[in-house]
Amino acid sequence: MNRLIGFFLMAIVCSCQLQAGVLNKLVGSFKKQCAPPPSIKILIEHDVNCIPLELTGKYSLYDPYLHSAISSRFIGKCRPLQALNDGIKWGEAFPGLYQLKVTPDEPSSLMIVNGKTYEGSLYIYDIGGTISIVNELSIESYITHYLAGFPDYYLHPEVLAAVAIAARTNAYFAACNPKTNYWAINANQASYAGQEGAPMEVAQAVYATRHMIMSQTGVYDKIATPFPAQFDHLPAMSDVKQPQIAKIDLKEANQMAQSGAHAAQILARAFPGATIMLIYQNN
Repeated sequence: MNRLIGFFLMAIVCSCQLQAGVLNKLVGSFKKQCAPPPSIKILIEHDVNCIPLELTGKYSLYDPYLHSAISSRFIGKCRPLQALNDGIKWGEAFPGLYQLKVTPDEPSSLMIVNGKTYEGSLYIYDIGGTISIVNELSIESYITHYLAGFPDYYLHPEVLAAVAIAARTNAYFAACNPKTNYWAINANQASYAGQEGAPMEVAQAVYATRHMIMSQTGVYDKIATPFPAQFDHLPAMSDVKQPQIAKIDLKEANQMAQSGAHAAQILARAFPGATIMLIYQNN
């Protein structure tokens, strides 16, 4: 993976003959054009009458409409979540409140919705007398959980790195082109089941390629344009009518890697014309 990171950084700088500081310029340009959030919102429950919600440890409640704090709680709670005539009820009633944000205050705190564990924050909406829930978490965490069920057992590390970059590209496209003002991805469509433990090989690939995406424009344009990149065997993140399907399948990609190809070369074959960009500098 160190070879992979070194290659990408060298390729970005050397192929375009750019001077030092190019990554900062790319980051600034990308933010101006797309303003990509560091997080993504995923619809995890929709139009349910009652659903169990458990928070372990300390947590805080907010009104996302007014962007105001409601209260902090120091003891966890497990109660049914319901929509009443005059607002949301979660053990206690919140009269006149039809939206609620729940955020854990401790790293060890868990959010459990209908038996599934989530990280980040939850947005709860009472829409027409039913409950909908949106999970917001960092894109890097989302990619790791999204790829948790990926069949990595036969794939070369360079292929996994290419898959991670393609998935992140897709996620940024969805975040920049959200389905609604409230969420970007439907969990059922993307087969997202919350905080699933990814195989070590997948987690390493995501970490080694963090903040790397593909762009339809090059570094000369100074504009990053993520697109719905799709490898085979991966569930679609959104219902884009014409996703860009990889020109090679994973079996061919694996053969390339076993012959010495690195992730950038695999992606060049899979998505011709795309440019790899580092949209945020890694810490």
